[in-house]
Parts: sequence; structure tokens; C-alpha cells
Amino acid sequence: MHTAAVVENSAEFPSRRFSSLPWSAIGSSSVRPSETAAPEATALVYQGGQVVKWQQKSWTGVSANITDVRCDDYVRVDLRSEWTRLSVMLEEVGGRVEIRPKPWRDRSTSQDAPRPLSLIPARSGAYGQATGVRFIRHLMLQFDGAALARMLEDEVDFSKAFAPRLMFSHPGIMHLAQLFAEECASGEPKSQLYGDSLSIALVLALSRLNTSKNQSNKRGQLAPWQIRRVTEYFAAHLAEDVQLQTVCDLVKLSRSYFSRAFKTSTGLAPHQWLLQARIGKAKQLLLESDLPLAQIAVDIGFADQAHFTRTFGRVVGQSPRVWQRTRCAGLAGLQNARFGVTGILAPSCARP
Repeated sequence: MHTAAVVENSAEFPSRRFSSLPWSAIGSSSVRPSETAAPEATALVYQGGQVVKWQQKSWTGVSANITDVRCDDYVRVDLRSEWTRLSVMLEEVGGRVEIRPKPWRDRSTSQDAPRPLSLIPARSGAYGQATGVRFIRHLMLQFDGAALARMLEDEVDFSKAFAPRLMFSHPGIMHLAQLFAEECASGEPKSQLYGDSLSIALVLALSRLNTSKNQSNKRGQLAPWQIRRVTEYFAAHLAEDVQLQTVCDLVKLSRSYFSRAFKTSTGLAPHQWLLQARIGKAKQLLLESDLPLAQIAVDIGFADQAHFTRTFGRVVGQSPRVWQRTRCAGLAGLQNARFGVTGILAPSCARP
């Protein structure tokens, strides 16, 4: 069964309940229930945010939904469910969403490196919160453990695959999540085989997270204070030609050791991290201001508008203006409908 749904410019969606067994009902992969489609995930409620687009598809054992949320500095979301879920922050502009097992009141959130993934077992506490955020694109993958156990036979230890793990990063799992997102957002129905293949690959990758190889990767990392000091320096000097020796001096390490340890810690080389930070700042300016592209380019350290446009397109996959229109169109439609205006599309998301 292959279902798809696309809802735009609405924050209210119907809820459905399914009779399929949740993951917690499975003790091991020896259970062999009849194969069913994954339970369709219901839309999340983002307090402080406005949902401008919601897309959903389901395959055997897995359902996916993507939510685009326009935020006004602060957002909070309850991620608890009767089903095991993988939360993936595909895009965060202006801030990062922090996920904890219990709700909290402190509005200040900070992270030293992106940690966009959270594996949330059924009926476990999980709450997301961010301050300073302007836009998020959130992928939620929901698992029917019984259907997956049938599909995977005895290949996976589900107690390891679905063990709780909040806020982590993993390039292989992130790549699979992005493939799920592309399939979910596609307007063209694709084969059940493709979705099921992605599901198998994802569960296998999750089951390998606790292997000794992954544990050994922790060696040679920077200390948290070192990552914080370097990334804060990068963020404060986006428009400058930052020298490697300068940031090495900040943490008193040689250039060769620092470069290796920084990549081990963040998943990115220093120049790649700085480029991502510049692109992130550009996105924030595109959402919050009406600055011309030439000014944005200078403000974030590019030689000129052409250099900025080429680099943004290579990294993001869209030109700056196309990215801006796709992120702001839903919001403009909501504002126009609210004030009875038709035929108008604001050039940016900046508030009047």
C-alpha cells in the first residue's frame, strides 16, 4: 500500500488510529505478524510556529512526513507517540532545535555542532524546543516494528536498532533520511520496492550504531569547550578570510591535529563548517530582510553576488531567490488570505 498526502497552508490535520501492533508489543524479531502498511503519522503541533506545508507517504513498516514550519523566534513541539520514531531536522534557519526527554522552561538553547537525529522509542518522552529559529523543515519517520520484523526476518536485533538516542549525527543515516525526504516530497508516486529498500537500509544502519567501530570513532575528538570556542569564532567572523592558524591558536593545537579532530567531532572539515555557517546565515537574511543579494553576499564573506549565487546553488540545490520563494510562499498565502488580499506574493518573509 502506498499512500501520499500533501497539505499546504494549514495547521490542522485529521488524526487516525491504527490497530497494528506498536513496536513495544514486539519482544523480538521472531514475531511474524501479517505484513501491513505503516501507520500514517499524524501532524505535529508546533507551538510558536506556523505550518506552511505538510507532506506524507507510507510504505511497509515505515511512514514519513515532512513539515515546513515558519517560526517567530521560538518554537516547541511534543514528539511523544505510541510508535517508535526517528526525528530528523533537515533544515534549521536561525537556530537549532534541542530535543530532551522532559519538557523544560529555559528558552535559551545552544549546540556546538549539528545533531539533527533523534531516535524516540514508543511512549518515550521527547520534546523539541528552539530559540532564535526562523524556519525548520522537519522529517518524522515512524516505524511499525511488527511489519519490519516480518520484512527483515532474523537480520536485525530490534532492541539495538530502536534503542533511545536523542540528538546525534551520523552521515549514513542522514543520507538515507534525505532520500526518504525526497521521495516523500516527490509529486510522482514511486515504486513500493524503492521505499521498502530504503526502510531496510535505515533499520540496518540504526542497528549498527552501537558497534565497537562507532564507539572507537570518539577517539581524537575535540573537547566540547574547544568546539564551542572555534565555532563561535567562525560565527563571529563569517565575512572574513579566516586563517586556519588563528583558530588552532584558540585551542592550542597544531594545524594537522586540529583539522583531523574537528572533522571527527563535527563531521565536517573546518572550511566546510564555515561554508555551511555562511549559507545558514544567508538563509536567515533571506527570510528576515529585503537586502539585495549583492549585500547579503558581502555580509557573509563571498566575493560578489555571482560567487554567492553559484555556491548557494551548489550547496542547497536551488538559487537563493528560488529557495526564498519556496520557503515564503506558504506564509505569504496565509497573510494574504488573512487580510483578504489576492494575487500578491511578498519577495521575502520579512515582517512589514
